[in-house]
Parts: sequence; C-alpha cells; structure tokens
Amino acid sequence: MKIKNKNVFIHSLGCRVNLCEINSILNELVDCGANLVINQDYADIVILNTCSVTAKADQKSKYFVNKFLKLKKHPIVVVMGCFSQGNKTYFKHLNNERLIVIGNIYKNKIKSFLEKYQNKKIICIKDITKEKSFEQLYSLGFLENTRAFIKIQDGCNFMCSYCLIPYLRGRQRSLEHKKIINQIKSLIKGGYQEIVLTGVNLAGYQDKKISFFDLLKKIANIKGKFRIRLSSLEPFQINKEMIDFLTENNHIFCQHFHICLQSASDVVLKKMNRKYKYNEYLELINYIRLKNPLASITTDYIVGFDYESDKEFYISYERFKEISFAWAHLFPYSIRQKTISSFNKNEIVSENEKQRRMEKMIMLNEKNMNKYQKQFIGKTVHVLFEKANDPNIQSGHSEYFFKVFVKTKKNLTNKLLKVKITNLQKNHLFGIIA
Repeated sequence: MKIKNKNVFIHSLGCRVNLCEINSILNELVDCGANLVINQDYADIVILNTCSVTAKADQKSKYFVNKFLKLKKHPIVVVMGCFSQGNKTYFKHLNNERLIVIGNIYKNKIKSFLEKYQNKKIICIKDITKEKSFEQLYSLGFLENTRAFIKIQDGCNFMCSYCLIPYLRGRQRSLEHKKIINQIKSLIKGGYQEIVLTGVNLAGYQDKKISFFDLLKKIANIKGKFRIRLSSLEPFQINKEMIDFLTENNHIFCQHFHICLQSASDVVLKKMNRKYKYNEYLELINYIRLKNPLASITTDYIVGFDYESDKEFYISYERFKEISFAWAHLFPYSIRQKTISSFNKNEIVSENEKQRRMEKMIMLNEKNMNKYQKQFIGKTVHVLFEKANDPNIQSGHSEYFFKVFVKTKKNLTNKLLKVKITNLQKNHLFGIIA
C-alpha cells in the first residue's frame, strides 16, 4: 500500500521505551507523507506497541488489538512489542487479514512492511534471545512534545525470577556512543531543551570500552542549552562516584532518580534473584539525599510476590514508609510463564490478599507523594513547558520530574523558565513565573 496521505493513529502500552519506539516510527511515516490523526475512527493505519510485563498488560494488549480491528474504517493494524513477541500463536489463529504483526525486531522496517502489504496478514516474529545487534530506529523526537527521547540500550542480562524481559527483549545491546553524542547535538540544534535517555536496562549501557558512566561524562562536555533526564536505573549498577557526578552537574542532569526496588524484604529480594539487599539500597538513597536533599527518588515495586508472607509484607511496608519515595509504580504480582517463579507451587499469595496489600500500599504511596511535593512550596524550580491543553493554564515538568501548573494565557511552549511554587491543589503543584 502507499503511505502518502494515509492517516496514522498510534497507541503505546507499557514503558517509556515503547513510547520512544512508536513515536520514532510515526515520525518516519509522517516524513513519508502520512498524516497523524488523534481520532482512531479516521485512521487508515493503526500502530500498537504492546506490553507483557503483567497478565493485565497482556489483557490490555488483546483488548486493543481487537478494538482496532473492529473500527468502522477497517484500518490496517500494525502490532509490535512484547506481547506480540511472546504470543505468535495467538496472532496466527486470529481470523483477520488486516494485520501486520512483528515482535521486538524489525520495528525499523514497518514502513517496508506497509508498502509490501497486499490484503493478507503478515506475521514476522524472530527469536530475539540470540540477537546481538542494536536495532536503531529512524528518528528521535516527538512531534507533539518538547522533550526528545533517545533509546540507547535494549535487552537485559539479569534473570530476575519474575521477569520475562530477557525472553521478550533479548540480551543487552547498546547504541554506539558516537551516534548518541551526535544525536544529542542534533536535537539541541533543533531546539530541544530536554533529552531523555531510555533503555530496558539503562545503566547496563556498554559500547566496547565505553560504560554508562563514561557516556554521561562525554554528554556533560557537549555545549549548548539542554538538560538530560535518565529513565530507570538498577541500584547495583550505580555508585557514589556516579551520584557525585550527577548531583554536582545538576545544571545538565535532572535531579530525578528512578531506582528500582521491587521489594524491601531481603527474603523476597533473594527469591526474586535481585542483586542487592535492602540496607544496600537504603544506603544508596541516603547518599543521594545527602548530596541533594530535594532529589526526586521514584521506584518500581511489586506487591504480593510469591513468598511474600504477612511478615515480609509488613517489613516491606515499614521500610517503604522509611524511604518515603516521591512516587512509586506499584504492580500486583502476576505469574509470567517461562520465568523461574512461574514454577513455584507453594507460598502463593491469594488474589484477595494481594488486593488488600495493594490498597494499603497505594494509600501510603499517595501520602508519600503529597509529603514530597509540599516541601517545594515557596521554592523555585526550573520548568520546561509543554504544549498546553488548556489555554488558561500552562504546564511542564521540573528538573525533579513532577509537573508544575501556571495560570496564564501566555503561550510558554518549549520555554525553560524559573517557577516559584505557591501551592498544592489535589496533588498538583501550582506556581508563578519567578
């Protein structure tokens, strides 16, 4: 089919890496003459990037596949990502020819698949576990955003007992550091003032002898007006020297540290095959706060993992309270087939108990967020304003990641400005231009 003048609708589930990938694909199609539409009913092509991190993510992926196939305009539906990577049989048995299905390889060939499509279902899913090369996508920036994302790494070598990622994303692979540097320079020249480095295991970045820390030091030497935000980090891959560097160069590196915890019980961490103990994690967090007391520390956290007894949950809960995260992504544990923990037949937490624990953790999480945000009232932060949804309110993200709202009719899109925080309303921080 011809791409020119076709309407494209995109939808991404799951992580920022997925969001980065689908926007890169969209940019390529737009550059080839396609049109972005925000209403799915007008789409000739729908692109869905799926997730499989939990059973709920699988259900969502299936839901959207079927939803898009039922649209009245009968678009071609391109499905990619982790769910399609692990569920080839599901798509083989799906009785619909308006499908192009790939996994986590060939995302840079979607334009080619669309051009070759001739009213017959295409399924192209390759075993990713032995993949060694990094699949570079077409472009970087978002069409409707002031922040640009660069995927610098993919895959993971850490076989956490609950996680499917090594099976669905493959082993660690990294983009050449010189390409990253050139991309950042190009984005700065193009007017982007915030660049987000993403990866499945970001701090596992390795380009021959260039480590993740080496890369950060090279980025710090780039001239221009910009700031760098890091996505998720593993606690056993960062050290005090790296923290010193990031906090001392806070004019370049956003003071937001997303450091995965998953559980605060040493018993559960061991069963998860995580590479640290709680006290080691706490020492790292305390050191970040010593270097910058206002630093935003967020995390990922699994509730109701197998082996999490009432006692271990209580220990985790109290320790979670002790750390007092700025925010945590909470996930109820769900069994992922093929993982080590999926073979466990004992000490399984019931769904009712899991829900009870989730509710308790959600309440604590919101209390922690409120406590963190309140300390900024009266303080000044640097906000990069994004495209406004309300003509009377401008908003953007601070260097600490939380969003800030300013009541003004003035268009502030893509301006990086100092904002004095004045008040907190329903978990939203408001301020005035300083």
